[in-house]
Amino acid sequence: MSPHKNIEDRRVSLKYYTFEDLQRCADNDFRDLNAIKLARTPPHEIGAWLERLSAEDREVVLRKLSVNETTEVLAEMNAEDSAEIISEMRDVKAVKILSSLAPDDAANLLRELEEDIRERLLAKMPSNEAIILQNLLTYDPNTVGGVMTPHVSALVTSMSVDEAIELLRKSKDFAENIDSLYVVDEKKHLVGVLNVQKLLWTDSNIKIGTIMCENVEGICAPEQDREVAAHIMAKHHFNTLPVVDGQRRLIGIVTHDDVIDILRQEATEDIQKLHGAGGDESIHDSVSSSIFKRTPWLVVNLCIAFVTANVIHLFEQKIAQYTVLAVFMMMIPALGGNSGAQTLAISIRGLALGEYQSGDAPGIVFRETMKGLCNGLIIGFIAFMITGLWSHNSKVGMVVLFALTLNMGLSGFVGSLIPIFLARIKCDPAQSSYIFLTSITDIAGMFIFLSIGSYFLL
Repeated sequence: MSPHKNIEDRRVSLKYYTFEDLQRCADNDFRDLNAIKLARTPPHEIGAWLERLSAEDREVVLRKLSVNETTEVLAEMNAEDSAEIISEMRDVKAVKILSSLAPDDAANLLRELEEDIRERLLAKMPSNEAIILQNLLTYDPNTVGGVMTPHVSALVTSMSVDEAIELLRKSKDFAENIDSLYVVDEKKHLVGVLNVQKLLWTDSNIKIGTIMCENVEGICAPEQDREVAAHIMAKHHFNTLPVVDGQRRLIGIVTHDDVIDILRQEATEDIQKLHGAGGDESIHDSVSSSIFKRTPWLVVNLCIAFVTANVIHLFEQKIAQYTVLAVFMMMIPALGGNSGAQTLAISIRGLALGEYQSGDAPGIVFRETMKGLCNGLIIGFIAFMITGLWSHNSKVGMVVLFALTLNMGLSGFVGSLIPIFLARIKCDPAQSSYIFLTSITDIAGMFIFLSIGSYFLL
């Protein structure tokens, strides 16, 4: 029996839709979807599929799912798409879904809604849930407070072990911190942390305050940048981080799944911003939206291209006299740009992971400049040999050698300096750094090559 047949048989026995099955349904009638089979389909598969559909088609599909099933699907979707779906629902169903979502997910969804819709839905929610969400909405989404969950199974110092275990049993439906249990005093001040294994192994009448560890690491403030929390958790391998207010009262936790999302989002934003695309841009964005985000940096690139063209124009007569310069002219900025991009990637990664310490900048810039010069000498010597053999003129090879060495040294200097400079002036180091880098290496590379060529050959 063929392996393809085995795979198909397994799909039939599981009785759920694959993403490819759902895609094929898009070409037919959505009303043919089997509700039971759809309910068995993984929520992330349905969510990824719904993001590709129109609002009308989404509505047809979601009618086949229960409120709980719809909640699971929306939790897997982009907050912007989830908000669009919620805004089209009846308020009763929308409120049920918001109440079923984790508070941090519900807050992210509410941020994407228009203000009047958001206020209307909050007004129809139970008051205790609405207050929690309103508090979360006061924090910037890029801060720790914007990603934390306020549901914490905090133990109290005066509790016995039996009382603590009973509390955990009662809060099993929403508790997310099951490895490290945070301990507070009667006024909810964070005073310690307790490993769940130690709790289970301790005699039932012992007080929590006597077995807890008072040294709590990784404490975050809600106003801190969310990347700080991600780096702390990644560095110390914590599963959760406690979040406290100005009086050290425990107000929430950041969980490992939040950190995974943070790191993924930040990495995506950095890569896209590096090349001048929108940090939150998606391949499914509309044409007008993408044009709005990309065009400004392309205009900057165009202006710099005119500067490069002007440099070539300055040497127009000399290029006409010695046309071999035109043959190798694009080699210098291309290699300089590639070399600088390598430095830029390492520099931005170092900043993102907090590897830069105070006073490191001069040494880092110097080392990266030397790396560029050394690479320039190696690549330049190879180019010298090939160019000399090809043109039968060692002077042309020498021009290429000197130009590559200088431009690649410059690319190392610029590639390490741009991110540091942007970080110093409180700008995003990834924001179109590559465009600035290639602009400098293109202009400087052309000028260096044509200047040296004019000197040696004419």
